[in-house]
Amino acid sequence: MDTRFLSSLVTTIEEGSLAAAARREGITASAISQRIAALEADVGVGLLCRAGRVMQPTAECRRLLPKMRGVLRAEAELRGQLRGASLSGTLRLGAVSTAMGDYAGVILRHLRGAAPEVALQLVPGTSEGLYASMQQGQVDAALLIEPPFALPKAYVFKEVARQPIGLLQAEGGGEGLSDGALPFLIYSREAWGGARCWQALTQRVDTLDILAELDALELIAQMVAEGTAQAVVPLWEGLRRHAGLRFTPFDGEARRLGVLLHQRDADSALTRVLLAALTGA
Repeated sequence: MDTRFLSSLVTTIEEGSLAAAARREGITASAISQRIAALEADVGVGLLCRAGRVMQPTAECRRLLPKMRGVLRAEAELRGQLRGASLSGTLRLGAVSTAMGDYAGVILRHLRGAAPEVALQLVPGTSEGLYASMQQGQVDAALLIEPPFALPKAYVFKEVARQPIGLLQAEGGGEGLSDGALPFLIYSREAWGGARCWQALTQRVDTLDILAELDALELIAQMVAEGTAQAVVPLWEGLRRHAGLRFTPFDGEARRLGVLLHQRDADSALTRVLLAALTGA
């Protein structure tokens, strides 16, 4: 019996619908339905029935529900003990490009000293893509921008840095949003961090001359330094390595960078080592 199927059943009972259970578990409603159908075929009894718009447990399921919850608790405790028992194995860590540049070396050096038997596998990606990779079990944790929605209970976001958002211009250029005739390079509005920057910009400027929109902050910084355009971006550590730039922060504007973890791993020994590396940086 697959305990993931038990988890989907219990979640559906707690949430009252397949759609709500799917949002909480980070999978599709059809996948939830298939899991429950497989579980019913396995045990040979119906487990759910519909009462209006609400999915409710059958009488047989209600009798089994305390034991199912006990199995899930025991599994979670076992996983936590196994993950926290030793600092070994492989850590698949996803990271957005700016975080990769800012933190990869720090993490590697810290792991080598604190957990030398852990093999780090770095996986680059966008915040949205890495969130999907977490859901699909392709990475164990992800260093990304705070999701713009409420996370399912299966995940937890731990802030690592709060990066100011502001105006990026070449040294010697104008000193304000209204100064100079340079067009704007737009940090992609499809990116979670880019959406925050776009909001900050449009709250301050009514009419925009847009040169291009791209999801490549390093390239944006390079083009601004060359005098091609100006941009509204977050202040990541790597930006300080670009010469010839002036960054002017906007009051009260920032993006949050952090580690997305499975709730079951939030207090593991390896997570503590990882967070120590990031916060120490």
